[in-house]
Order: sequence, then C-alpha cells, then structure tokens
Amino acid sequence: MVETAEIPVEWREHIHPRRGGVPVPPAVPDEGAARRARERLREARPIAAEMLEHERTDPEIGRAARAWLDGEADPAGAAAVAAVAVKYLEGAGGAAFLDAWVLDHGLPFAACAVTELFSIEPGPVPVPATPGPDGVVRLVAYSYVDPPRGWRGEIRRVTTEDHFPANRWLAEKGALKRLRTLLAAAPEDEYRNAVARVSCHRGDAWRRRVAAYLLPSETAWLDETFDDSFGWMHQALEHEYLVCSLSSAAQIDRVGWVPVTPGVIGTLLDALGAEALPLLDRALQGGYNADETRPIVLRALVGIADERVFPLLLDHMGLQGVPAALQEAAERHPEHALRALAPLVGDDTVRGLQAAGTVRGLLHVRPALAESLPSGSAEALLPRPAVPDSDDVPAILTGKPGRGAKTDWADPALLPRILTRGGDRALPASATARLLTLLAKKAPEAAEVRSYCDRHSLAEFSWAVFQRWHALGAPTRHNWALAQLGLIGDDTTVRRLSPLIKAWPGQGLAGRAAAALDVLAAVGSDVALTHLFELTRRGRYKGLKARADRTIDAIAAARGMTRDALADRAVPDFGLDERGTLVLDYGARRFTVTFDEQLVPLVVEPGGKRRKSAPKPGPKDDPALAPAAHALFTGLRKDLRTIADQEIRRLELAMINRRSWTPEEFRALFVDHPLLGHIVRRLVWTTDSGTAFRVDEGRAYAGVGDDLFTPAPDARISIAHPVLLGGDLDAWAELFADYEILQPFEQLGRPVHRLTDDERAAHRLARVEGLVLPYGKAKGHSQGRWESLDADGGFAGGWLARRDPAGLYVVADLSPGLGYYMYGEGEDQKINALWAGPAPAGSPRDTVPLGEVDPVTMSEAVHDLVCSAS
Repeated sequence: MVETAEIPVEWREHIHPRRGGVPVPPAVPDEGAARRARERLREARPIAAEMLEHERTDPEIGRAARAWLDGEADPAGAAAVAAVAVKYLEGAGGAAFLDAWVLDHGLPFAACAVTELFSIEPGPVPVPATPGPDGVVRLVAYSYVDPPRGWRGEIRRVTTEDHFPANRWLAEKGALKRLRTLLAAAPEDEYRNAVARVSCHRGDAWRRRVAAYLLPSETAWLDETFDDSFGWMHQALEHEYLVCSLSSAAQIDRVGWVPVTPGVIGTLLDALGAEALPLLDRALQGGYNADETRPIVLRALVGIADERVFPLLLDHMGLQGVPAALQEAAERHPEHALRALAPLVGDDTVRGLQAAGTVRGLLHVRPALAESLPSGSAEALLPRPAVPDSDDVPAILTGKPGRGAKTDWADPALLPRILTRGGDRALPASATARLLTLLAKKAPEAAEVRSYCDRHSLAEFSWAVFQRWHALGAPTRHNWALAQLGLIGDDTTVRRLSPLIKAWPGQGLAGRAAAALDVLAAVGSDVALTHLFELTRRGRYKGLKARADRTIDAIAAARGMTRDALADRAVPDFGLDERGTLVLDYGARRFTVTFDEQLVPLVVEPGGKRRKSAPKPGPKDDPALAPAAHALFTGLRKDLRTIADQEIRRLELAMINRRSWTPEEFRALFVDHPLLGHIVRRLVWTTDSGTAFRVDEGRAYAGVGDDLFTPAPDARISIAHPVLLGGDLDAWAELFADYEILQPFEQLGRPVHRLTDDERAAHRLARVEGLVLPYGKAKGHSQGRWESLDADGGFAGGWLARRDPAGLYVVADLSPGLGYYMYGEGEDQKINALWAGPAPAGSPRDTVPLGEVDPVTMSEAVHDLVCSAS
C-alpha cells in the first residue's frame, strides 16, 4: 500500500484486498457449503459424463473432466463438472464449489479451478437470431417428455457469442473476491505456489483476465489482457474487477470509466495511493448518479497527502461539495496545500482567487506555516505585524455586530487587519465584524469608512473577502462578497477585477460578470471608467459589451454629459507630475519615466540613455525604496497596455468623427493632462475657422511656420484630418519630419481622397462603382464604422452606410448582399452604386450632391472601400 492515501475504516470491509495492502476482514472456507458442493458434484457426474461424449466437446476439457471423474485432482476437470452442475442442477450454488476446492485440494488448486471455470461453458454455441425472407425473426422452443441422449450439447470454451455465460455466478456471488481475500492472506510459500500454478492456466483472454484479478501482484498479467478482445457485448469480468486489478500508474490510461463505490475507490487507494488521482479526477467529472457518487470521490481525495490534489479540486470548484473538500484537504495537509496553491496566488484568474483565499486562511490560523511558504509566492497573504487597536472608531462601526449565516464564513481572524489613516492603529475585531455586517447588507453607508481607514489596507481587506468567497466556491447566497468591492475597493481592485470580468462569460458566469460591471461603476474612479470603456471595445462577448455600454450610458447620464465627454474625463494620470513624468527613487539612483508616441513608458537614466524596463534593484540601492520603485514601474506598464491603445484609438476616431472642444476643454483635458499631453504634442490640431496648429514642448500653440497662435475664446478645436489641411499638408509633414516627431496614429501620412469638382456636383461616385469587396472585409465594415441597418434597426445586408456629422449618409449598394449569420465566408460583394442621402436604402433615394457630404467622412469612406477591394 502507498502510504500517501488514508482509507476510511468503514470502507475496508468492501475493499478487494491485495497482498501487502490494508488489513481486511478475513475469509474462512465454509465446511457446510463444501459438503453441499460435494453432493452436487456427485449428482452432476452422469450429466457431465454424457456431455463429454458429445462430438463437439473440447478435447482438452474432455481429458481434464474425465481425469477428474476418475479421481485425479485436475483443476480444469473440476471446473468443467462444476459448470455442468450449476447450469443443469436446480439450486446448485456455485460459490460453494470454492469452499470444497480450498478444503479438499488447497488454495492454489482452487485458484486454478476458478481461473479455468471462467473459460468453460456447457451447451452449444448460441446461434444469432436472423430474420427470414419476410423480415420476421422466429424463435423455436423444444420440450421433451423423454429427451434424446446428448440433447444438452457439448462442454466447450467460452466464445464471444456467449453473452450470458454460466460462470457469471463467480462475480455475482462474491466468490472471486473471497478467493482473492484468501490468496492475499496466504503464507508466502503458498502464495508463490498459487502464482506458479495459475500461470499455467492462462490459455485464453477469459482466463488471463480472471488470473490478473486474483493475483494483482503479477502486474504483467494485467498488461497482457488489455489487448484481448471479448466481443462487443461480452465482458469477461465486470468492469469493477478490471479496475480493481490495477497495480501501477502505467496501467491507468488503459482503463476508461471508474465505478464509484467505497470498495472500488478504496481498492484504488490501496493499490496506487496518490497515483490514483487521474482516475479520481475522471470519476469526479461525472457519470451516472454523480450527485450520490461525488461524496465518495471527495472523501478519497481529502485523505490523500499530495500536492496534486489541490489543482484537481480547483478544476472542479463548480461542483457541489468540492469547495468544502478543498478547505478540508488544506486543513488536513497544510504543507502540501501551501506548496501547491501558493504559486497560483498571483494569477489573475478565478483559480488564483480560490488559491489565495485558501492560503490566506491557512496562514492566519497557523502563522508558523510561513516558514514552508515558497519564496516569492504569497508573502502578501501573510498576517501583518501586529498593531494596537484603535480607540477612536467611527460611529457607523460601533455597536454589537450582527451575526448570521451571511457573514459567518468571513471570519475577521482569517482576513488582513484594516489600518486607520495614520497606519499605526487597526480596527478592533468587533468593528471589523460590524463592517462585514454592513457589507453583507450591501449598505451604501459602509463606504463612509473610506475616510477613516487607510485606503490600501481597506482595499486589501475587501479583496481578501472576495478571495475567501471564491475559496468557498463563490456561493450565490453570499454574492455580497462581490458587491462590497464597489463600496470599499480602489483602483487596484479594478485592475484585478477586469481580467475576471472578461473571462467569466466564457465560463458560464455572465451574471457574475454583469454584477462586476456594477462594481466598476460604484468605484467610479478614472481607472474604473477606463476599464469600463475598454470592455465596450474589446470584450469578446456581445452580451457583456452591451451591458458595459448601458453601464457607461447610465454613468454619463447621472453626470449630465455624453459618453464621449465622460471618456475625455476618465483618463487616469497614474500619479505623473505636471510635466508628465514619474521619478523612480532607488535611493542611491534616480530614474525618470517618460513616454513614446504609443504611450509606452521609457526609463531615462541620469546620463540620458533610454531603456524599456526599470533596472532591477541592486545591492547598493535602498532596500525599501528600490523594490517599491521597481514595482511602481511594473504596475504602470501593465496598466498602459490596456489604456494606451484605447486612448490612441479614441483620438483617431475623434479625428474621423470631427469631434471638437472649447479652448478651455482642450487645454484641461488634453494639453495639461500628464499622460495625454505626450501624444497631444505629436498631432496637428485645427479650429473651426480652419487654422491649423500644434502644441510645442512648452505647451504653447504654434502654426506651420512656428509662429505662436492663440485660438479665439469661442473657437472649437479638433484633430486635423489631412483632407482639411489643403496645401499646408506637405509643409506640416516636413515640419514634423524636421523635428523628428513620430505620430501615435496615421494623420499626416494618411491617404486622402478628395472629390473633384465634377464629383462634388454628381450624385454618384463612379470611381468606386464596380469594385469588388471580399466577403469578410465587407462583413467587417458592417460591424465597424459602417452599418447595414434599416429604419427599424434590423439587419439589411444590401448596403453599407456611413453617417457624417451633419446626418447625411454615404451609401454603398452591394450585390448579392451580406448574410446576417454568415461570418468570414460568403460571396464577394460588388459595389453597384455609391451615393449620399438622408437615409440608407436598397437603391439610391432622395440623393444629394456628393459635395454636401463632410469631406472627412467621404475621404474615409472611399479609402475603406478602395483598400478593401485591393
């Protein structure tokens, strides 16, 4: 037995024992049963003798049976006569023959006889029922008053046509298991004798299979049987016996499903110990009557002292009983739990949350376990150094805390302490319990503690509650653990939660993802809003994107502004100074963080050299400042991966859609913004009167000739599309090249499609008519800056339409048209006509001269179609 597995005592009487395994109740041969068996054998002698004369009787079996009838101790002959008795004598109990063989001839003989019996069948081979010419299957039964001699047929070997062989009683009556029990407890010499003798009786697939079960110490015997064939309906031995024959981990992959009973699971633990985990994993995944069998598997898993148990349980946390089993396993085997779960703690997934909640609970109950914690894995989960309780507790946290099922699982002793603003005091346990009660009620007033407590420690407490909830399986009745993040969480909470929101719909947790959007809205910071906007643009799941859209619209409406205006005001500054830089203080060394044209952070050394990453702290650096500065840069870079591309795309879209701002808004939202200022200086801007300018390094405005410029107070400022720069476009491009200014997106080098005078007066644009678009690109346009919707908002498919700022539509008529459900593959789309009007339609209607369309919209439309066609 492998000692890493603990087998419940009450399972042991059901185990299929093996030599050297766990002790089981002994088996004792029954003298009374043996006596009855001897009488039955005497009654069967004439029947057996008659069948032996049949011409189809197997010669080998015939010789063995005659020898037995003549008094020789031949196991195959004994098996043949016993098979005849069981089949043709009413009330002949087959299990009794085992007792007679053991008592009369010894255990090795009995093992050989049982092995032979599994391959012997009295009577003719069954003939498959076949339909006649009319398709009807006819069955004929014969009865005899005085049956002819030989009517019972022959004695032969079992074939694949024997779907219900007479030897089934061996398994059904427990005879096989009893014999295996006797063999497992036999003296060594007797056991070795049994192995040697049975090895000579393994002449076919049926005998090999039963021998492998009776003597599981002979691992190679089972390996040989895996390739044996028994026919599509025949089982040489029930599947339970095959599983209970396993003796090595290498055999596991040859076994399919696992019958889940205390006897089978206990036998696997006895034979394989922790190496049985793949089979337990398979059994846990389901099958017949899973709700009743799962507790058996879980009980086995919590008794295995092995690190592999914990990832296995995490894989099935959605199943009833698994979260409780994870906690029990961690309490019983804490060192194994720490080694397995600690490396998962930093993972931004549900598994990471479940692991963190479990590890934190262990470390808070048993602080000494910190010594076995893998280095660099979960130090943040360790209990903080003790600080005195605060005597000054806000009124909202005073009074007797309510207790109930909603908060019992969130024991303050298993959670990090909440520090006060000064950081030198902590909330007493009673105040923390009171806070948990408020959070469980989803009481808005719970947010008032933010003004009293250290925000970082409060947010860490909040996240620890969330982790603990996941470690317990995230039960729906305690979903306040998610909602409370919006009450006392911070920007770090948002960054941790966003990856989970993106993944949850794909895990069948769309409802949880929707509730998490409300958490982001409740936090309400610039970082939270930025992540909400990102979910509307990059979410993989349409339902989540639509819900994020509605959440943003609600926030914008509550603040009395458009969603575009909300997006302008939701760009975080990440703690940058007014120059848009950040200083990394390593103590002995200091570095400055700046940004390139894609808002990628760069570290500038004192000598001016730029590098893409912060240097690792060295031995001469301050041991506290340097790691904190390095972590600060790492976090900044991670945040900007989300936000930089999003903001650059938003500004490009603002250029295309001709968004504009007042001079005051332009300076506050863009020029003076610590982050956006880095890309504002890399673009050309224009006023509604047509004056183009740029923002220089000193944040002054300058024209193409570098002359200073001040926009009128009532002007509207927008990003200049190159089609609006006219003859100055080349001059602007040359100026930016001279100053080596790289742009965040294609502006000055953007392809421009101006209409000729004739085209401006025309109602159709001939230069694009006849172009053919690949289906995938046309379908992509219909889901991007173009649309293919009718007046009722339904999918049209016969056209692509693009709206300009004044409300006119540029319409490309397509044939044969787009399919609603077809993505990626379909017929190429030909542009029959391109026209403009107040509303899209299947053919030109109420058209206007193309010159009335906004020139930026027309240039972008033509560019999209020409590029797609080429």
